[in-house]
Amino acid sequence: MTEEKAEVPVAFWYFIGATFAGVAPVLFFNFAEWWVKLLFIPVALGLIVAGFVQLRRETGWGKSEGEQPPTG
Repeated sequence: MTEEKAEVPVAFWYFIGATFAGVAPVLFFNFAEWWVKLLFIPVALGLIVAGFVQLRRETGWGKSEGEQPPTG
């Protein structure tokens, strides 16, 4: 008997990180200049993109049922 190991959903943590990166300027750097706050926008967007890439890996989007990787 083989037991299937439950994988931890990593994409979830990318989206949580993106949320914190989006609100961090308001929560932690409230008195910072506006340009410092704008630096967090690309970080949040990058984490969102990375989260979708990871989600695609985890769910197997884009793979048809008939396609199997070559073995051998």
